[in-house]
Amino acid sequence: MDTPSPQFATIAGWQQISGMSRRVTYEELGRGNLKGVKRGASTLIDVQHGLAYLRNLPPAKIRAPRERQQVAA
Repeated sequence: MDTPSPQFATIAGWQQISGMSRRVTYEELGRGNLKGVKRGASTLIDVQHGLAYLRNLPPAKIRAPRERQQVAA
């Protein structure tokens, strides 16, 4: 049985889900890229909105490693 994903997560929970640091999470909240709600003193992240944001980021451009040249003995 699959465990349903949470609709909202604490900052620490979002860090585990997304791999984002606490600092970057708050920066993205401030930019409006993540949706947060307040429950008392806690900030909760809208997980589905956050995952959609991450899915829409540009793909990483990683070059293939260069061929190693062998040193003549």
